[in-house]
Amino acid sequence: MRVVPVHAFGIAATLRPRELATQLGWIPVDADDARYRMTKTFAMARHDPGHWVVLFDFGAVVFFDCAKDERDAFMTKLLAMLPPEPHPPLVEDYLVEVREGASPSVAFDRVIVPEIDPTIVELLSVIVAQSVAIDYYEEDVGAIYRRVEQFTANLAERGSLRLPAREVNRIVGNVLAVRNQIGMTLSLVDEPPATWEREIYDRLYRALRNAFEIEDRHRAIEYKLQLIQQNLEIVVNLLQARRGQVLELTIILLIAVEIGLTLLDKFVLRK
Repeated sequence: MRVVPVHAFGIAATLRPRELATQLGWIPVDADDARYRMTKTFAMARHDPGHWVVLFDFGAVVFFDCAKDERDAFMTKLLAMLPPEPHPPLVEDYLVEVREGASPSVAFDRVIVPEIDPTIVELLSVIVAQSVAIDYYEEDVGAIYRRVEQFTANLAERGSLRLPAREVNRIVGNVLAVRNQIGMTLSLVDEPPATWEREIYDRLYRALRNAFEIEDRHRAIEYKLQLIQQNLEIVVNLLQARRGQVLELTIILLIAVEIGLTLLDKFVLRK
């Protein structure tokens, strides 16, 4: 029996797996080259026996049995190819217990498999990558939620909003961007083909999704986004009402000035 560490990194940038694989020198000798596997959504490479690196288009990198200096060197090289990150990558770790003759199963902090092959790597990588991506989005949504809470607290305390419309527009844009990224991460990632071919892989994949609570965490983020959206709608309505009041007052003031000038011209200047 041996235990293999798995580390997943979540970043803000979306990736182009095939393009990055070429830049990283992941070039298969032929279509049957077992060291590499690539699709539109991910690229995986085996550098040494048992050492795997997997890239996902939604902004996640998964390492199997790679030492810290290897991971750090790879991430430094990868991030240099991408736009600047708003904050350091998030990291999530997991364990793979390789037990000869065992049936694939999921325990509390690890998955148990008879061997690590490309299919196992793909199945587990998808789940761990989604998990770390959700953690990344949870941080972003949490920051937005705290900012909106400040608006509502100020409104409750002062009874009015002193807030530039540009700031609200920026937050609305952030909410839309996060929602789109979450949709890309969780809705557009198809189940690995192996789950269609063998029932044992399908059961393992679903057990992993349950263990990482992917659906529940997704729903929790969606709920927060809905609350943020509802609060922003109220803020936008209040800002529009305030703008309407300012416009009405401006019109009234202009009418008053015009009347004053007319009276001034009629009763003062013409004497």
